[in-house]
Amino acid sequence: MRLLLLDLDDTLLQDLPVSRRVLEELGRELGLLGFFRAVKEEAEALFKESPIYSWAKRIGHSALEALWARYSTFGLERAAEWAWPFREEVFRRALRRLGGPEEKARALAQAFFEARRVFPLFPEVPEFLRRTEGVPRALLTNGVPDLQREKLQGAGLWEAFDLFLISGEVGLGKPEPGFFRMALAAFQVRPEEAWMLGDNPEKDILGANRVGIHAVWVDRKERPPHPEARPDRVVLSLLEAL
Repeated sequence: MRLLLLDLDDTLLQDLPVSRRVLEELGRELGLLGFFRAVKEEAEALFKESPIYSWAKRIGHSALEALWARYSTFGLERAAEWAWPFREEVFRRALRRLGGPEEKARALAQAFFEARRVFPLFPEVPEFLRRTEGVPRALLTNGVPDLQREKLQGAGLWEAFDLFLISGEVGLGKPEPGFFRMALAAFQVRPEEAWMLGDNPEKDILGANRVGIHAVWVDRKERPPHPEARPDRVVLSLLEAL
């Protein structure tokens, strides 16, 4: 192996579990069960009507991320203007669905925006990074530039990689073959000399398959298998991949 490619969200950094925990806590404060599911489903439905949806889909930016991205990157002024009305409406719809107080929608949207800014790594990540020192490492992550960079800073991962590729900065993302080839070209490595580790069977594993890169599915039990993805290995933790 001459190059190690790694995904960020839910591979190194706990992302979906944190969103679930914060939203469920906000719901419990109002006596509402299932708040995470309600907010997620309402956000995904409304996101498809947004003026940024086609761009977000291309770079792999999710509806849940739209609830807490700052959109402070130059060129995203339109997204920043759209974001808060979107968030308030998402929470209003979720509260309506569960019989909660709709007048609290704006306050809940603000509370999630603030409370969501925590960046815990999975427990094995420090040891995994220590044991892979000496192997060139590239991070391949889908998302909005300012949000993904905030995650990297918050998680203390800036010094852990030789290359960062963020889909919102380069204009395409996983599973597009070109995104993976950018990393290969940067290190002048052939596909068969690289390994991709990620939690998303479609984005990480299928994308690597299409380029001929070895792929390890880090199954965090958040995503089902993809019918076309063919991982070389399936592991429950990054350390198992070693």
